[in-house]
Amino acid sequence: MSEEIITSKHWLVLTNPTAGKRKFRRQSNYVLSELKKARIPYIFKVTKYSGHAVEIAHYYAKRNCINFLVLGGDGSISEVINGIFSANPEDTSKLTIAIIPRGTGNDWGRFWKFTKNTKDSLKIFLNKKKKSIDIGKIHYYDENDQETEHFFINSIGFGLDAEVVATTHRLKRYVGSFSFLYTISLLLAVFRHKPTPAQLETDGKSINLKLFSMNIANGPYTGGGIKQNPFALPYDGIFDMMVAEKPTLKDVFSAIPLIFNDKLSQLPFIKNSQAKEVVINTEQAILVEADGIIIPNAHNCKVSILPEAIQMIVP
Repeated sequence: MSEEIITSKHWLVLTNPTAGKRKFRRQSNYVLSELKKARIPYIFKVTKYSGHAVEIAHYYAKRNCINFLVLGGDGSISEVINGIFSANPEDTSKLTIAIIPRGTGNDWGRFWKFTKNTKDSLKIFLNKKKKSIDIGKIHYYDENDQETEHFFINSIGFGLDAEVVATTHRLKRYVGSFSFLYTISLLLAVFRHKPTPAQLETDGKSINLKLFSMNIANGPYTGGGIKQNPFALPYDGIFDMMVAEKPTLKDVFSAIPLIFNDKLSQLPFIKNSQAKEVVINTEQAILVEADGIIIPNAHNCKVSILPEAIQMIVP
């Protein structure tokens, strides 16, 4: 990468050509032309592989870029957040992220009532209304017992939640990406997933359980519109969380229709709570997903919230 001149007015515009690839070129050209009309200086980068947005955002955050515009879905937004925060900027509250949604999930944008209408999203961007939002962080040990951390903007999941995401990624290789793919993956995974013995600590309170599924949420939506934690707010300084212990077969069948009408919390085997910090200890490594990004073989996990960590342009 060549050394560009970066001022506080510059925007790093990042786009993922695989998120809504048919409209990629048309959308990108339109956005860039409108930025030029508005005399907004920008640096435009296209990601080429998974994880590339992390590298690009990290590079520019290290060089004091403070404005990041993401054209893409939840995964692209999450990668940019990881790039920014892994660069350890001195004051992240001075940084701004903005989104123009594209892709199949868009759970983060859904909460803010963003649509996939590029013109509408660009109007929101140009209005420059900002709000401080929280960011999540997981600290864990990987398969080589190396301390690692990962950031997330929307939610993080364990157990079945992570297995469904992993199944979705595998199916994408064969059938592509479409809106009901998460639902299909859920139905495939729910009957074969086994609970994991775990010790769970939430804000200092400890319980032992057979963990079937858990979602710790900054935002309420997952899986393309499913409200696992319907009351989660990404600016209240606390996580909402849903924990499911080992359900019976009857429980599973009763849960399936409730997944799609925002009534999961009514089920007796699902517990809802709030916490600022959650520690998950298991005897064996556990599969984790953060904003749909798989973290394999994690153990000794600690999830914590970073309140008012960054500014976001909102409607």
